[in-house]
Amino acid sequence: MSKFTIELFVNNKFGVLNRITGLYAKRCYNIETIHAGPTEVPGVTKIEIVSTGDEYLKTQVVAQLEKLYDVRKVEITKEEP
Repeated sequence: MSKFTIELFVNNKFGVLNRITGLYAKRCYNIETIHAGPTEVPGVTKIEIVSTGDEYLKTQVVAQLEKLYDVRKVEITKEEP
């Protein structure tokens, strides 16, 4: 198992963070830390989530997050063993 950081760019709308954390909770994925902040683009928020898991979990998390309506971009930025 390794730690990895997922970077999300989302529309700044009511309930977006709730849907993201709900996705993690439904699938029993663990969130180590979560950080959200504004971007230079009005109406867009950047969220960084640090999680622990294997390669399968990483691909599943990214695939599921990309399906959410208000998520604009998802990418894994850092991986640690």
